[in-house]
Amino acid sequence: MEGRRPHRENHMARMHDDRSAGFTLIELMIVVAILGILASVAIPQFRTYQLTSKRAEAYANLSSLGKAQKAYFAEFNDYVFVASEPLGGTGQMPTSTKRDKSSIDVAFERIGWTPDGDVFFDYDTVTPAAAGAPCTCTEACFTAAAYGDLDDDGFVSVMIYAHPDAAGNFCDSWLAGNQSPPVNAGGRVFDQAARVLAADEF
Repeated sequence: MEGRRPHRENHMARMHDDRSAGFTLIELMIVVAILGILASVAIPQFRTYQLTSKRAEAYANLSSLGKAQKAYFAEFNDYVFVASEPLGGTGQMPTSTKRDKSSIDVAFERIGWTPDGDVFFDYDTVTPAAAGAPCTCTEACFTAAAYGDLDDDGFVSVMIYAHPDAAGNFCDSWLAGNQSPPVNAGGRVFDQAARVLAADEF
């Protein structure tokens, strides 16, 4: 019998080691709870990061559109009114789906501007020459705008590139409730792409 005792002790030690190597149900529940908390924080932040990255399209395209309008003005002494494309002309509003840019290429052909690839946003340019244009200026001014709904919540975000006349008068955006160029540090943001804070974020 005594010859078997070391074997029994070794067996008991192995059983103890096996139990200590696993996780109890409470430990697993704690791990799951921690993972749930981390996910609840990380997933919304990751979604916001994705939407912000997509919104960069509007900043880049409005900046290049503004330069194209100014280059056209330098040659022809005029800015060009362009109705919203690709969906604005159909009465539809943008969604989170990327759309073909071919109608934008046609609409802005006169000033030689085209977006870099297909688009999430709709684009237009308002000038005083347009009938019913929401402008306080009468010439030598324009406002280009981008409209999007990246999060599909039914509310439109608006980005604006506004160029005022010499007196500081300007045009509002053509769609989305005639949004004015945003105010920063007490003054209007002109000659750069800026988000209208009163509109939806995404």
